[in-house]
Amino acid sequence: MRNLALLTAALTLGFAGTLVLAQPANQPATQPASQPARGRGARGGGGAGGGGADPDANLVLVRPADSPGLGKPMELPKPDADGFISMFNGKDLTGWDALPNFWSVKDGVIDCVETADPGGNIQSDLIWLDSKEHPEKYANFELRVKYRWITHGRNGNSGIQIRGKINNEATKHVAGYQLDTDPGNSYDGGLYDESNGSGQHRSGQGPHMGPRGFKAVYPADGGAVQLTPLAENAETLRGLIKPPGGDFNDAVLIADGPRMTISINGHLFSDTTDEYPTALKSGIIALQQHAGNKMEVQFKDIKIKFLAATK
Repeated sequence: MRNLALLTAALTLGFAGTLVLAQPANQPATQPASQPARGRGARGGGGAGGGGADPDANLVLVRPADSPGLGKPMELPKPDADGFISMFNGKDLTGWDALPNFWSVKDGVIDCVETADPGGNIQSDLIWLDSKEHPEKYANFELRVKYRWITHGRNGNSGIQIRGKINNEATKHVAGYQLDTDPGNSYDGGLYDESNGSGQHRSGQGPHMGPRGFKAVYPADGGAVQLTPLAENAETLRGLIKPPGGDFNDAVLIADGPRMTISINGHLFSDTTDEYPTALKSGIIALQQHAGNKMEVQFKDIKIKFLAATK
């Protein structure tokens, strides 16, 4: 992620409990001082990874020597009874592409290891090849994926990219909308604008365009974002995330026209409508391997159902 610029927005209270962030269109804003900073080497700040000794200080991580199936296209299977298409065969990385030696399959799940050693400080996402070859197909969908952190380190960071675009072919880095996650559980369930891929969206509530615990609307005229609290606030939602080394979190991302919702473990975490002129309407799906952090994160049960837009 990028460090955020100085706050230029002013907050005003709108009608019916709606918070209106009065900022010029597409101008970034910093998070409040109470929020942990984003940027390499400055994540986490809470939960399992926050405060005290680092539980992973003596942990030795080894990047995979091989990534079987990586870069090999997958013939898409037929949808199941609920209309979902599986995106992972449970055996290897067929259907996905990334730089070698970060991603592999371990015990039937997709595993990502970053050691932060020399030569490993590269941000290389695991890209779903069909979405790279046919990005127009990946406009409106319901994406389901389970994820968990193995490491607890305060500096870990990952995410799930949707409607993305490659902004660095050499490193296979994807910019755009991202379901954010970190082992310190400071960001899980927020919608982030990775590398400003959709135009430097910021809500003023932390670093996310779709902050945890809020409905965010970015109007078509490029004006101020409108924020409305969800039924469950950020702190309540934070307590619903499974700790590192435990059970998998069950995430559901729905992209339907300009609206994108993120639910985790059966609860709505963020609800974002992006009608700005810079909004991304379709694109790449990828799993993020963030640079510079000693970490291990896992994903499984990845599947997608294509939807007809309702708006």
